Amino acid sequence: MNDLRAISKHWAIEPDALHNLTANFEKTQAGLSLFSERPLAKTRTATIRGGVAVIPVHGVITPRLDLFTILFGGTALDCLARDIQTALDDTEVHAILLDIDSPGGVAVGPAEMAEIINHAKGIKPVWSYAGRNCCSAAYWLAAATDKILCHKSALLGSIGVVSTIPVQETADADGYKMIEVISTNAKNKRPDPRTPEGLDTIRAELDALETEFIKSVAAYRKLPEDTIKSDFGQGGVLIGNKAVTVGMADALATYEGALAQLSTLITPQKGEPKMEKKEELAITPEQVAAYREEGAKAERERLLALDEVAIVGHEDLLAKAKADPAMTAEKLALEIVKSEKAKGNKHLESLKAAETAMPVIEPSVPAATEAVGATPEERAENEWNAKAEIRKEFGGDKAAYIAFAVAQENGQIKIQKKGE
Repeated sequence: MNDLRAISKHWAIEPDALHNLTANFEKTQAGLSLFSERPLAKTRTATIRGGVAVIPVHGVITPRLDLFTILFGGTALDCLARDIQTALDDTEVHAILLDIDSPGGVAVGPAEMAEIINHAKGIKPVWSYAGRNCCSAAYWLAAATDKILCHKSALLGSIGVVSTIPVQETADADGYKMIEVISTNAKNKRPDPRTPEGLDTIRAELDALETEFIKSVAAYRKLPEDTIKSDFGQGGVLIGNKAVTVGMADALATYEGALAQLSTLITPQKGEPKMEKKEELAITPEQVAAYREEGAKAERERLLALDEVAIVGHEDLLAKAKADPAMTAEKLALEIVKSEKAKGNKHLESLKAAETAMPVIEPSVPAATEAVGATPEERAENEWNAKAEIRKEFGGDKAAYIAFAVAQENGQIKIQKKGE
């Protein structure tokens, strides 16, 4: 088993897990499913339930299916890619859930696999669930999905790259000691970790891979790279609650809860067709900021327009209009006109009622009060000022009386005397 390290030079895996691989490998179990799922046809590991294809990402992640994966379990990236494509092509599958329980694996390969997952989520919803471990290379894959759900006790992160370089210091059991000789122009082919130069060369390779890791996670999670470096564990792992708090995961859930949420997302309402595809919407943080500013500007303009058409006496309509984002200045103006019309009709009805009940009043104002050339409004105002009984009769509403007097003078209102 010591030859296991030959599978890859660099690993994106929990350090303890890499050490244990050479001693005792425990096959990872599936997520805690309470119901049975049937195998998805033409896939190696995927199952399906309620239109959701569940694809496990369990154990150590290796580049391709080999004897190690067959005997001891784990996830081969070539098989994972084929299972995802099969799920995308299957019309019975409407969404994909990656059931992740992995300490990570090889560092070269997950980047390309993450790109495949990122493309897949533009066709159908792709979520990931971490019930126990979602570390290193496994988290790289999870970050590329639409949404990451995790159990509150799950471990996520371990963003970084590690390299294990065996050095034979003494002879083996048979008395042999391996000595490597490197060609002149290939001094970096086997850097010696026991020398400062060798360590610098090895760390440069690891740092380059780590940079790509961090860039990918930042892009997929739509967060600044500095946030990934400072808040995502700095190579360590975060427990579920903390992972959600810093943005490493989206929400806490159980396996069944995650599957139920995804099933609800794709379950059509009555009369609606089933979801077949989900268009990918790639929006940069700059675009989001621009959209927010555009929306804020439009809302400011809407509120100013509402203030412009509002008139005194309709403050209630203005307040309701401002609280309703769908209310435009044109709609508010129409509401005000309707309200004014209703008030006018009510006023006319009251005038008609007053006309019927109004007693005959003989003129008592001297003719001298009617100035030569006065307008009907001026004559009515003179009457209003001169007669207390008029002011009492109209309840102090001068405007109502003037409107009534002008209408009467224009022949629009006629007061019948008793007996007529």
